[in-house]
Amino acid sequence: MNVTLTAGGILVGLAPLVWYGARWGKANIKSKTKNWKELIPLVYGFALGILGAMCVGGLLGKLFGRVRQTSNAIGNKALGATTGANDAAVAGAHVQPLTIGGSILVVLAFLALLSIWKKIDKDDVRMIGAGSFSGCTVGTTAGIGGTGALALVPFVNGLGDSLLHSI
Repeated sequence: MNVTLTAGGILVGLAPLVWYGARWGKANIKSKTKNWKELIPLVYGFALGILGAMCVGGLLGKLFGRVRQTSNAIGNKALGATTGANDAAVAGAHVQPLTIGGSILVVLAFLALLSIWKKIDKDDVRMIGAGSFSGCTVGTTAGIGGTGALALVPFVNGLGDSLLHSI
């Protein structure tokens, strides 16, 4: 399900990154050694969000399409209510679609997450969810956020296709 993002959708997509980034920054600003490992669940979720948004159909495609629609709706109201700004569509990144091998890796990545879901700390679960939400929205734009999709999707496609053809 391919849903065009709006400025409000981007606003809502950036909110979790700012939230967790500010909290991480406050905890690590004075530390000489930054604890970057705390951000791994957020980055993992962000990558899953990008990959989920690249699914054009099926369960993942519909799920992440609905997430983007919801992000647009909430963001449009928030943007108008807080600043009075009108909403506008935002250009998406021109990312190649997932290949069959890439699609297999995406399903396996989600399956791996589901298999350990009960063992993950609740704070990490929230960070994965927030990162996934942000990746689904911000990670597919034509700006800086889309750089993740432009790098990640070809990598996943190449790795998945090479694994598929070697079996």
